[in-house]
Amino acid sequence: MDSFLAQLPQQIVNGLTLGAVYALIALGYSMVYGVLRLLNFAHGDVYMVGAFIGYGVMVSLIAVDDLLAFPALIILLMFAAAMLGCGLLGVAIEQFAYRPLRSAPRLASLISALGVSFFLQNAVQLTMTAQFRNYETEKLIPPALGFEILSARVSATRAL
Repeated sequence: MDSFLAQLPQQIVNGLTLGAVYALIALGYSMVYGVLRLLNFAHGDVYMVGAFIGYGVMVSLIAVDDLLAFPALIILLMFAAAMLGCGLLGVAIEQFAYRPLRSAPRLASLISALGVSFFLQNAVQLTMTAQFRNYETEKLIPPALGFEILSARVSATRAL
């Protein structure tokens, strides 16, 4: 019972941070469905592409030793590149996969959304391979950086 009470604050913080991510994804789904009346199955895949864009920018910039003195700049460039890449990808998907099917039956746009999802998954798997990758956060953010709420530790990487 003591270990349960000792771990409870940390698990609450973990649940809140994961819940915030789920809430953002759900907000994106509901906005797309509310405006376009389209269930976008490629929504998560666009997030995946953004994660790989951020990873690629991070790996490229960490290789430049002079930039390691400015970790905030690297993180800002990672976020900016991922947002720009996902935004452009979203516009391209809209132009080529969804807009031509606006007046078509709803099943056609649903099949198109599934096709875009499969395409993005396989394109990333072909270009990046299925090998495990890790964000090298210890080079950008010191592990000791963070704060405590009650007895729960919130790391800086989790706060981002």
